Amino acid sequence: MSIVLSAADVFSAAILLEERGARFYSESAARFRGEEKKLLSGLASMERTHAERFRTILDGLSRSTGEEADAESQAYLKTLTEDRIFTEAVTPDEGDTFPRILEKAITVEKNSVFFYTAVKDTLASKMDGADIDRLIREEIGHFQSLTDALQRRREQEGKA
Repeated sequence: MSIVLSAADVFSAAILLEERGARFYSESAARFRGEEKKLLSGLASMERTHAERFRTILDGLSRSTGEEADAESQAYLKTLTEDRIFTEAVTPDEGDTFPRILEKAITVEKNSVFFYTAVKDTLASKMDGADIDRLIREEIGHFQSLTDALQRRREQEGKA
């Protein structure tokens, strides 16, 4: 059996993805202070903004087309966003250091960019192409911020 994803399905998955990202960063930020907390809290805020952007699009899409994600597609997308992007390997552990959290976050951001790039054609049917590209650039920006923070930390620790 194959599952055909609609634009509503993709936006629902994107909302789940961004909400999980916000939780990942918020929970991680709670464990740190100073610049570490500021970076992670800022990323959590950006992920929440992305989720709201997608929720607005999904609401408009559902009102204008009556298109809603079915239960089977929702289950598939939930699995996709949990098992492919937020894998067991990137789940924050109690003893994770800041550099380890950054490494996990970098993996999440790479996976997110892949997801958005993979579903770009579906998104493009309901969003302006420039908006999609901006979102992908924002996710790549998160990746770069995390990479820079990890490099600075390694330099401070003499491990560069």
